[in-house]
Amino acid sequence: MLWVEKYRPKTIKDVVGEKKVIEKVIAWAKGWNANKKPLLLAGPPGTGKTSLALALAKTLGWEAVELNASDQRNWQIIQRIVGEGAFNETISDEGEYLLSSEGKLKLIILDEVDNIHKKEDVGGEGALIRLIKRKPRQPLILIANEPYNLSHELRNLCEMVVFRRLNVRQVVKVLERICVAEGIKADRKALEAIAKNAGGDLRAAINDLQAIAEGRKELRLNDVVITKRTQETDVFKVMQKIFKGYNRAVYNDAMLLDESPEDFIDWVDENLPLEYVGDDLFKGYLVLSRADIFLGRVRRRQFYRLWKYASYLMTVGVQQVRSEKRGGFTRYRRPSRWQMLFYTKSKREKLKKILMKISKYSHLSTKKALAEMFFTIKFLLINEEIEKAAKIAVFYDFSIEDLNFLVGEKRTKEIMDYVEENNLHRIDETMDSEFATFAIETEEFGLHKKIEKEKPKKKIEEREKIEDRIEKEEEEEKEEKKRKKRKKSKDLTLDFFSQT
Repeated sequence: MLWVEKYRPKTIKDVVGEKKVIEKVIAWAKGWNANKKPLLLAGPPGTGKTSLALALAKTLGWEAVELNASDQRNWQIIQRIVGEGAFNETISDEGEYLLSSEGKLKLIILDEVDNIHKKEDVGGEGALIRLIKRKPRQPLILIANEPYNLSHELRNLCEMVVFRRLNVRQVVKVLERICVAEGIKADRKALEAIAKNAGGDLRAAINDLQAIAEGRKELRLNDVVITKRTQETDVFKVMQKIFKGYNRAVYNDAMLLDESPEDFIDWVDENLPLEYVGDDLFKGYLVLSRADIFLGRVRRRQFYRLWKYASYLMTVGVQQVRSEKRGGFTRYRRPSRWQMLFYTKSKREKLKKILMKISKYSHLSTKKALAEMFFTIKFLLINEEIEKAAKIAVFYDFSIEDLNFLVGEKRTKEIMDYVEENNLHRIDETMDSEFATFAIETEEFGLHKKIEKEKPKKKIEEREKIEDRIEKEEEEEKEEKKRKKRKKSKDLTLDFFSQT
């Protein structure tokens, strides 16, 4: 059993945190009525938000119903569970609904509400707002790491209580209590090292303590230091568990590595072709690309909770798509291409150039091109039939240098030979052309542009001149817009000061 759950606070008195924050939550609960605003607990992970809500319910004798917004966040589920339960009924110990007059109050805890998005979960936040406006007859607590990712309207409908990161002393106090309960004689300096490394995240500190101390009778500072140093060399063991085993505990092993999810995905990407072939390789890359999309959302939105989903996909997800168990020894490789990429300017420039092309022709930012398209395109170029791979290369206007970087010299030669033999050349849809056209047959990957056959040199030169002129006109138009915007901003500023 995870120690995080085993030693979760049972009552309010057991909760560790800022005294004023705990008092505010207690005051809200004791004064609760149907006209009172729901409570919004906001703050970094591991600061005790969920634990306090659950302990509050136990202390007051309320039923607790906990929903995770990142798993159950569409309108139908929120209306069925939150709506039905919060407005008309309560729940018995057997899980059946009772009229509120016949049963206890229940505390509805909706966790990770900052992961409800209008675009991705149609009606999710809107549904919640409408439910709150109907004045629930049951107490409702919302929990968020990033409250300002919520709409202004939703925040105003709630009473917000802000949690701050725990200090080292508070975290050590909890770790000491756990060690006593587990019969572990712990050096305080070792516990302080764990607490400092957790950065105020109590959950992370408890998980680290369990990983290091479980099964021991004594915990010293050297144990913490040695464990951290050993983790740096254990990535090869985790690779072996992913590619050769079926134990889902590999996810926990990966979490203990001294590698961020952004770095670890490069390890999996580098070694996947060494172990998987055929359909297994295809499925493995699909799962890995999905993990990369989650990492992209973390980078764009700072939703670090998505790290765990990405990590699960790149470990258990890749592991479980394998059709048969593999044995034997495999010499795994470090992600040398990516290490060189970040340390060598020329490699960085090559990647930047490729991302600019993907960005241009897929109508994405370069960040989105890296997060959502790069791995998919790389996989298609390597594994698709030569005809489709060539069309993709032409569609994105990849040069020989680009392809060498993406797929290596051998595959590049195959692709370029096909391009030359079939006289393939990219012409934008906006160009007036008499050339014969054919469509890329990879609609499922979002590549819907046209590739056109090359015609005589004169036509090509005319097209290039037109392209240059259009590009120049677009640049001039952009500069003019910027100039007008700066002028407008300046005029507004002058008007403001002239009126004051």
